[in-house]
Amino acid sequence: MSNYNWLEIGERIQNLFTEDTLDFNEEATYCLMRRYNPELPFSFERYIKMYKNERNLKFIERRTILGDIFMEMDVDKRLELINFILYYFHKRKLNRRRVMELEDYLDANR
Repeated sequence: MSNYNWLEIGERIQNLFTEDTLDFNEEATYCLMRRYNPELPFSFERYIKMYKNERNLKFIERRTILGDIFMEMDVDKRLELINFILYYFHKRKLNRRRVMELEDYLDANR
């Protein structure tokens, strides 16, 4: 079994997302997560509304919601999603140092 710190991985991925808000804005990221959890509603706005109602909240950051969706996935789905995201990070030629650090972390903690 892996020794991944999923919270740290999520933070690293979100930091990379902020460097490419053209392709990885919150709505696009939600749609990508829907690919791995088809039970999520198609509309991110609808999910946000349901999320806030369930938790009796008036405000929550979209980033926090995306992190919670990621953490609710089973480990295999998380790894599939990470592989897909890494592919696009390399394709978009994002901050190579940060991408390599994430990959090194993933390899070191298998």
